[in-house]
Amino acid sequence: MTHAAPPVVKLSTTAEAVAFLPALAGLPAQNCLLIAPFGGKHASRAMRILVEAEPTDASARRHASAALGALSKVPRCDSVVVAVYRDEPFSEIGPAWHVALGVILERLHSSGFDIKDAAIVAGDGWMPFFEGDPDAPQPLDEIQAATRKVPDDAAVDSTLYRLPDSDPELAAVVTELMLDRIVDGGEADSFGRIARTDPPNPIDVLERALAADPEDANAQTLARLLAQIDSEGAVDRTVLQIAFGAETGALSWNRTLMLRIEAAEAGCAPVDLMIQRGEDRQSKRLADLLTGRTREVPSSGRLEAGAVLLSRAVVHCSVPDRAWTMCALAWVRWALGLTTSAFEMLDAAQRVDPGNSHVPVLRTVFHHLAPQWLYQEPSPNRSERRRRTKGRE
Repeated sequence: MTHAAPPVVKLSTTAEAVAFLPALAGLPAQNCLLIAPFGGKHASRAMRILVEAEPTDASARRHASAALGALSKVPRCDSVVVAVYRDEPFSEIGPAWHVALGVILERLHSSGFDIKDAAIVAGDGWMPFFEGDPDAPQPLDEIQAATRKVPDDAAVDSTLYRLPDSDPELAAVVTELMLDRIVDGGEADSFGRIARTDPPNPIDVLERALAADPEDANAQTLARLLAQIDSEGAVDRTVLQIAFGAETGALSWNRTLMLRIEAAEAGCAPVDLMIQRGEDRQSKRLADLLTGRTREVPSSGRLEAGAVLLSRAVVHCSVPDRAWTMCALAWVRWALGLTTSAFEMLDAAQRVDPGNSHVPVLRTVFHHLAPQWLYQEPSPNRSERRRRTKGRE
């Protein structure tokens, strides 16, 4: 699912729904189950569950449980559109998925969700679940025609969920510059001489990088980002700044630094001091922002720029410390609604640094929570506001 709201499109056929679901998911429809949660007649997102070619009764029930877990996070959801997408010929996957999808839909319906529509899409044909015949799939022409009608601004941007190719020369320079900061506590000048200097303000570094083209971020910028995202507090600072602006990022970072100082003076860990003090108003707001439990809406443009920038940083560094930046990238993807890609990045971070303390924290957040901003209803247009006002008179 992507954060930037897709354009409003009225869908009148199953083929149109099948064609538009990938735009709602923000990811390609490949070997997966896509589910669009509706509140009344409106859906702004879809969720993706990876599925196998040969489902069993047990796997179908497992996918249904995963779908219900995801739908439970969506406010005001009362119905769904569901479609299975596989690359194999219909003759190989159609009959088995006809049974499996029936199991999934029955589970969703018995849990209180109306089924607006459903379909099975294969590499060479498809079938509307309620009106089709598994022995006589329909050609893909109708779906392909409907796909051509999907607005350009609803197209999937692969830079948000795929890492770019790495430039070996740039990667070598970034890694060397990062090690200069981590090991030697300084930065190299144009002659390669290390000057011991205080690190630049991380808020300023990130803000300048976001203001420029993230795809062109140079070695020094990438190295500074990587070196300065080195703890849970630094990850929080980074993602909050990307999503909600420099002021929020600075607030988070200043509180982190102050907590570290006070914990050191008290001779305890920062987390222990937090538990002793309890939650104040500012810390609650920051915690709610980090877990998506807020009506504040992040900037989709900054999130997308942040995803590209952090991806570029991750692929141009070979130091295990990059796992912290991978955690930040995972959160940004989660905030954009790209939950599957967020989990994939956490898996990669754990492989890079099995002992990273933030990976299990984020995994728990992503598993149990979905950002509220992904499912907020759009503001009614002028005619709708007039209709509602007249109804109250």
